[in-house]
Amino acid sequence: MDLKTKVEKYCIENKIFSQRDKILIGVSGGADSIALLNVFYHLRPKYNFTILVAHINYNLRGEESDGDELFVKKYCFERNIALVIKNVKLNANSDFENQAREIRFSFFNKLAESYGMNKIAVGHNKKDQAETMIFKLFRGSGYTGLRGILPIDGKIIHPLLKCSREEIVGYLTKRNLSWREDRTNKENNYTRNKIRNQLMPWIAENINSNFIEKLSIGAEIFAETDEILNDISNKKYKKILLKSNDDYIELSLSKLKLLKPTLRFYIFRKVFKELSGSEKDFYHQNFEEIESIIESDGSKMVMLPKKIIVLKEYDALKFCTGKSFKKVDLNNSKKISSLRHLFTFEDYRISMKIYKKLPKKRYLFEDKNTIYLDLDKTSFPLIIRHRQPGDRFIPLGMKHSKKLKDFFIDEKVSKFERDKVLLFCDNEKILWVAGYRLHNDVAITSKTNKILRIKIEKISHKTMRHAERINK
Repeated sequence: MDLKTKVEKYCIENKIFSQRDKILIGVSGGADSIALLNVFYHLRPKYNFTILVAHINYNLRGEESDGDELFVKKYCFERNIALVIKNVKLNANSDFENQAREIRFSFFNKLAESYGMNKIAVGHNKKDQAETMIFKLFRGSGYTGLRGILPIDGKIIHPLLKCSREEIVGYLTKRNLSWREDRTNKENNYTRNKIRNQLMPWIAENINSNFIEKLSIGAEIFAETDEILNDISNKKYKKILLKSNDDYIELSLSKLKLLKPTLRFYIFRKVFKELSGSEKDFYHQNFEEIESIIESDGSKMVMLPKKIIVLKEYDALKFCTGKSFKKVDLNNSKKISSLRHLFTFEDYRISMKIYKKLPKKRYLFEDKNTIYLDLDKTSFPLIIRHRQPGDRFIPLGMKHSKKLKDFFIDEKVSKFERDKVLLFCDNEKILWVAGYRLHNDVAITSKTNKILRIKIEKISHKTMRHAERINK
């Protein structure tokens, strides 16, 4: 079967392209990318494609890099294909391989967005698929790694995945098309090059000469397995989810423990993606770190890539971004000398109101962030602060004082959250452990004449400027 026909058939089967697609094609000048461009150039009239070529000159090989650029320019000019070229210089103190990859896909994505291209085509072939599977297997990527390169990954499409290097070279040779060879591909300075140049030839010679084909088939099987496990874990995720927002996701620990480890891996990876925007940096090693704190006693914490923090607290496993887990200044406080109807402290909006009549009973505990107390049993100034060593108070319903630390333990307040709790105090005592319990001595009775209502509300960063104006 002709390579063009094979690629077209593969793309149709996997719904890689459709009529009138606008396709950005990454072209280095090598055999794979030239074959890819040539195939799409000939398919363009049939499918009414819009094609834009992107080339990056990394300036790593001097005149050879410039030669690649001129070669791609000439190829596109002769066929009237639109071309955009980017010249970059890599940081000598960084990993060239990863740095080049990040630059490449950042450039492709920005270019696709600017020109309204809905697909980005790259020339990975069957051998690249095998190389990627081996590379990811050794990095502990699990099923995600073993599925290899997907035909479609977001905007990225891989039309040549079922084509061998021999088929690609044969296609170019038959059509008298030349290409550029990158001599650095033969150097073994990088892990991928070592796999490509040393490990894979050894496997072919000593284990299975047809292993690339076997791995290609295996990738399809694992991709299907990965999809099935994703579907199952998504259904389980909905049942164990307790709370979530853009920066925070809380899962039921007891329900998590009922699942098989493989499903937990998929759920943790999903949560990581929700908070970080990508699952690419979540590996089996990260999964094992989370598993270790699940099995440990007490509250524990682990840091994942992209500043994602995982906290194990009682019957909850909490994932949060770094910005939502900022350190609290325990010495920070605010003195309120007289009644203030509305003001802010840290990330909270606080309101106060005085009543002369006792509110109806159903209003006394309208929510955990609102409290009513006997104003005559306290006095201004009120002080809002965080916990300090030795803090004690008499919780509502009790007769004797209790250490605040012991109260938090009894209430199962995570040690990671205790510093964040606001304390409303007068000069003698803690009046209210905000969100948890009122001091027994300031509780409303039938003899109460003046009632102070205090309400706190967490505010987002978007409303902080407005809150600052309120303070002023």
